[in-house]
Amino acid sequence: MDRRALLSASAATLSTTALAGCTGTVRREISDRVDMDIATIVFHPASDPWFTDGLSASSDATQHTALYTEKPSDVPALFTDQYPTTERTFDNTLRNADYSSNFILVYEARMLRADAYQVAPTIQYDELAWTGWRTVTAPMVRASRNPTELGLAPKTTQVIATTVTRYSTDASPRRVRAPVYDEETGSLVTEVIAQSSS
Repeated sequence: MDRRALLSASAATLSTTALAGCTGTVRREISDRVDMDIATIVFHPASDPWFTDGLSASSDATQHTALYTEKPSDVPALFTDQYPTTERTFDNTLRNADYSSNFILVYEARMLRADAYQVAPTIQYDELAWTGWRTVTAPMVRASRNPTELGLAPKTTQVIATTVTRYSTDASPRRVRAPVYDEETGSLVTEVIAQSSS
């Protein structure tokens, strides 16, 4: 075998080996379990946004998602001055999660108070699972809420429903696909993709 043929054969062997390694990783991640550990849903006035890069009363968007696969370097910087630090709900979740086995999905929805609804994790209409290369499908369900039971001031017209969900798995996803289904009909309402910044 001449030198050129030997180099070509070596390159092909290396490519095959690398491909086999990637395939093994994909198979392992797709077969790994993903579990929902805990979810917290809070309604607050849209005039008092909580996440610095999230929704507010002046936002054009009505949905916002964020995926955290490692502890943010500056947790307080993620939140606005309106975020109620006395409750320490979401910042502690982001700060104290074990990111070696957890990832966190933030889902915000902005709406009129009269049309209030929440978005929560579900496995009723779809499977919570790895569905591709570094991709997890995390189904959600949209359910109507009674506007008078939100615990907000009567003058509040726009609200944000913020859902923070902690999931556990052996590998960190690079993205989460979150299809949202209607609670009553089971039909797909919308779908969002959250990308990891790390």
